[in-house]
Amino acid sequence: MSLTLFHSPGACSMAPHVCLEEAGAEFEAVRVPIREGAHLRPEYLAINPRGRVPALRIGERVLTENPAVLTWIAFNHPGAELLPATDSVEFGQALEWMAWLSSSLHVAYAQLWRTARFVGEGAPPAVLAPLQAQGRTLIERHHAEIDARLENRAFAVGDRFGVVDANLLPFYRWGGLIGLDMRAACPAWTAHAERMLDRPAVRRVLEREEVSLWP
Repeated sequence: MSLTLFHSPGACSMAPHVCLEEAGAEFEAVRVPIREGAHLRPEYLAINPRGRVPALRIGERVLTENPAVLTWIAFNHPGAELLPATDSVEFGQALEWMAWLSSSLHVAYAQLWRTARFVGEGAPPAVLAPLQAQGRTLIERHHAEIDARLENRAFAVGDRFGVVDANLLPFYRWGGLIGLDMRAACPAWTAHAERMLDRPAVRRVLEREEVSLWP
């Protein structure tokens, strides 16, 4: 069964990119650079009509949305142990993390960077500015929660690397991109990010995507 990951450098698609590498999966990585508008071109919309990354083509079928893609990767590469045992509380915690990152932190970044999604194209600055300010406030609040949850922990869930650790990487990077001093504001998360850099799979993905965790 062939696997193709459609990703944009530094985007949330970094998480399944890392997990596929961690799992030792054979896959093709296809760039869909958002900055160039590639996610809105007809050839990509034919793959994912929502115009978002990631998209994982599995044979002739396509799976989208990070929690679904990450869960599928983990279940279909059990030897990598990217999710805890399904009868454990830790399994539920991993799903909780992924759902919250997608529904809250990612939405806050969208509110800051993609404000038109919420108010429509062409909205005046007087409409955009309060929403962007609220987005940044939410980002900082969510970052503080992540930092607290990672304090004195080597990994986000359980005692080994998993999908949540990969999922946290792009968000850590985004904090620096919006000018936050992540080392000062989020020391536990920074220590976690630095530990992730010790993993060959993470380094391979950062090199392939040509991005860094720090601006």
